[in-house]
Amino acid sequence: MSPKVSMQQIADRLGMSKYTVSQALSGKSGVSEENRLRIQETAKAMGYTLKQKHPQRTPTHHQSISHVIGDTHAKTEITPYILVWIQSTYLEDNPFWGKVLTGIAAASKELGFEHLIVPIAPHHQLGLQMPSYLDPSHCIGQLLAGTFPAQSVISLKQSGIPLVLIDHHEPLIEVDCVLNNNLDAGKMACQRLLSAGAKRVIFIGDDQFAVSFKERWWGCRMALEDMAGPAEHYHLKKWQIAYSGPHMLHQLERKVAALTPETMPDGFVCANDHLALALLPILKRHGLDVPSQVKVIGLDNIEAAAYATPALSTIELGKEALGIRAVETLLYRLQHQGRQVEKVVLSSRFIARDSG
Repeated sequence: MSPKVSMQQIADRLGMSKYTVSQALSGKSGVSEENRLRIQETAKAMGYTLKQKHPQRTPTHHQSISHVIGDTHAKTEITPYILVWIQSTYLEDNPFWGKVLTGIAAASKELGFEHLIVPIAPHHQLGLQMPSYLDPSHCIGQLLAGTFPAQSVISLKQSGIPLVLIDHHEPLIEVDCVLNNNLDAGKMACQRLLSAGAKRVIFIGDDQFAVSFKERWWGCRMALEDMAGPAEHYHLKKWQIAYSGPHMLHQLERKVAALTPETMPDGFVCANDHLALALLPILKRHGLDVPSQVKVIGLDNIEAAAYATPALSTIELGKEALGIRAVETLLYRLQHQGRQVEKVVLSSRFIARDSG
């Protein structure tokens, strides 16, 4: 068992008790089969070593591109690798993308592949080309993680090496992609507040940061449109915050300070947990109690959400699962190169905690 992952961490991620996780991982009764499988898959994705042994997959014919070369000491096997392109800013203390990369590493290892990460600076995203120090003949495929310009997607596709997009979709380019259902997640978060009696909701996000933020905002709007009552009884407002900028906290502080009794919302939906976790202490400093006066819901279910004060209610979106599914989609493309491209969408789930 990895010392870095405990049963309590798995329980916190899933919004379940440690006892339930323990029962499921030890194969004992009292846990539904659906929850047992969910716990086992989550534990595996987080790096927890399950006691029961699983048969290893039979190596695919794509691993035959490995060969043995000689050196002065011993023969070294050349392992095929997956190239992972990712924005360098995503690697700067980003808990979401860190988990996605963990999933990529786990799935690659299980299939017998290496994975090589190539960070891309913000001003070097156009016309991506394989680094000169890599041998393309050993690259079985590429993963493009996050939002990149369409020209980047085109340049990688033109290389002839199979490509899968992660958490991004280019509708005019024929390429496989694996996505979270951000629209549904935003809708679910807003519906949670509305079902709790909220009439005034503020969404906090940054359209310029990621398409996923924009989709989550659209989901909130859809939730409001689906309400049975008269639309004038509900109010949805958007705070545009420079999420990746140095003044994010200052902007949040200023907007909260400007609230009046007439503009005070019943709840906030934040485009991700990081924004929600930044908002909670600001609300407290301004004398607003969460959740009795105002409720807060995040999205992503990063690890810190379970340990916030109060514990953050959030929407569980694929992280490790996103990376694992991307590798599996790449393998499928290698085996079925002539088939129609696929758009794989992972479902979301509400994690009820104390903030809303």
